[in-house]
Amino acid sequence: MAIISTLRDKMGKFLVFVVGFSIAAFVLGDILGPNSSFIGQNRNIVGYINGEEIDLLKFNTVYEELSYNFSLNNGRSPNQQEISDIRDQAWERLINDISYVDEFKKIGLTVTDKESVDMVQGTNIHPMIIQAFSDPSTGSFNRDNVIGYLQNLSTQPANQQQAWYSFESNLKPMRLRSKYDNLITQSTFYNSLDAEAEYFNSSSQIDLAYYYVPFYLISDTIFDVSTSEMRSYLNKNKSDYKQDETRSIDYAFFPVLPSAEDSSFFENEIGSIRENLLSGNIIDDSTYAVINSDSFNPFTKYNPDELPDELVGMSVGFVTPPSYSNGAITVKKLSKITKDLKEKARAKHILLRFDDSNKTSVRSEANRILNLLRSGSDFDETARTYSQDGSASNGGDLGWFSDGVMVKPFQDAVFSRNRAGLIPRIIESDFGYHIIYVTYPKTKTSYHVTTISKDILPSDNTRNNIYRSAELFKLDIKSDENDFPAYIKLKNITGGTVNDLDKNSSDLGPVQDARNVIIWAYADDRYEEDISDVIETDEGYIVAQVNVITDEGTKNLDEVENSIKRRIIDEKKFTYLNEKLSDYTSLQDLKDNLGLGEIYRSSGLSLSENSLSNVGYSPESIGTAFSMEEGELTRPFKIDGGIIVLGLESKVIPDTLSTYDDFRNTLIQTSRFNIPLKIDDAIKFFSDIEDNRYKFF
Repeated sequence: MAIISTLRDKMGKFLVFVVGFSIAAFVLGDILGPNSSFIGQNRNIVGYINGEEIDLLKFNTVYEELSYNFSLNNGRSPNQQEISDIRDQAWERLINDISYVDEFKKIGLTVTDKESVDMVQGTNIHPMIIQAFSDPSTGSFNRDNVIGYLQNLSTQPANQQQAWYSFESNLKPMRLRSKYDNLITQSTFYNSLDAEAEYFNSSSQIDLAYYYVPFYLISDTIFDVSTSEMRSYLNKNKSDYKQDETRSIDYAFFPVLPSAEDSSFFENEIGSIRENLLSGNIIDDSTYAVINSDSFNPFTKYNPDELPDELVGMSVGFVTPPSYSNGAITVKKLSKITKDLKEKARAKHILLRFDDSNKTSVRSEANRILNLLRSGSDFDETARTYSQDGSASNGGDLGWFSDGVMVKPFQDAVFSRNRAGLIPRIIESDFGYHIIYVTYPKTKTSYHVTTISKDILPSDNTRNNIYRSAELFKLDIKSDENDFPAYIKLKNITGGTVNDLDKNSSDLGPVQDARNVIIWAYADDRYEEDISDVIETDEGYIVAQVNVITDEGTKNLDEVENSIKRRIIDEKKFTYLNEKLSDYTSLQDLKDNLGLGEIYRSSGLSLSENSLSNVGYSPESIGTAFSMEEGELTRPFKIDGGIIVLGLESKVIPDTLSTYDDFRNTLIQTSRFNIPLKIDDAIKFFSDIEDNRYKFF
């Protein structure tokens, strides 16, 4: 079983478990049945990968495999965030299965059956198998262990057999991907000239002077910008003004909260429970608590300093009055006080480790710290500062421990003490010198507490009433053609407007987990001023109206007019300044002639930098400067926010080396690390991927 667990942990997103058709059919039956709203007009197409349609059935089949794998590995169903992550993994796997496989086929890349066997029990065994079947104590791998396991596989539980077969079936895809990555990675070559260039580029430095005139020093009012100029600019620079598909919606939110009647019901219920606890007629408090409480661990054993405050000093049988917290009503009973078989205590310590060479000096340091504590220094802060034990971050706290657990000198010191406080001497053990503070002295006493909580939840009747309110609102807003925002304000209903609602969002303003509303808003048949039916969320009911639909494409001029006008004016300012900066032999000439701007200097610049002091982000300036000769001046050129002229004052070039192999190896290692990521980006880029999952999930 440990072997299978190890394999599961190492497989990551590659390890999937085959789920029978019956599971997929069960899950998808309602979605793709004859009454499904997804059928027709290609509304069941989740996306396209490399020209291939990915319908809902195909996507959910992969998703169910991965979800089943998650449940098998973790012993539970995935939560909402994990469901979202698994959907992402399913999409990535489909890309791998379609786009990568096409690439493998183009170059005739395969993994033979002989290779598959070799990965499991041959001479080139897969690293995951080596790790899973290695001796934990020695780290040695024995191929016979694998063979023996496989020979007895048929006697293993069905889920372990299934886990192995799924793992084995994924070895071939993983090997194919590894071959493909290696094929491209190993074809990347850097020669000695590349290595030499890398050395000089990374080691050279320059001292740079530059004359910079920010555009804001020139008034905008001297430049006119016409609408036709802005339209022309937008047409030529569409890529800078792309917009994603978005929706803006108004919504009314009807939170589902417990009514006064609901609260009264649970108060009466917890009152009856309290009476039963007080009566003494309950045979077993722990069983009663498990049956009646909505909270976890309703019957708990406490150490003396952990007992809830409301039970401190109370007698056995005492039951607290009901208290309210986090939407629940709770009572607690001190069910019994028992004596443990062994004594226990709680302590914190500061540990200073030593060896034969420094034992004396470490003891002196321990005594110095002990004196600090005697003088009133805070133990927790002192432990965080000086202790060399893992407990230092917790102020040295070791928690509760039983007699016989700790190393003997430490144990004797703690358990010989009858009161809390600092032990006024240094304790030596095999671990080092201990400075000990007894938080709670030895005791055998434990407290057993029954905690019964009832979550105050809205009843079905309350939910129905709130749903009816939402339904009536929808009918009113539709029939009276009221202005949506004004109407929710008039009716004093919670709600608002969300502009540019992201298609992948889960929240609607302050309302969390409102994914159903976003899916509705992005449906293909939505139109502006379309009003939804009542949509249920985890927190209540929502009625929404689409007020703006923005299609994917280029933004309208009125949306980006200020930005475009700013760019055009900056272009005109550059032309204006450039004409005035035509005759110069030094940067000072430029400043004297124009009477604007400043001359700045930066020393020790390297090619890896991308900004200049007093200028900001300007990688083009750095790149240009490194191409210059000493004493050279550039022509004026435009950068973001202004115009600049560079003057190279000096360049420090490092000495030549006899060999540049270290730099060549660095280039190769960096390339080998980055290439698989670049391959993945390139495959996706050329796969013409259209991801429409946001319309379904």
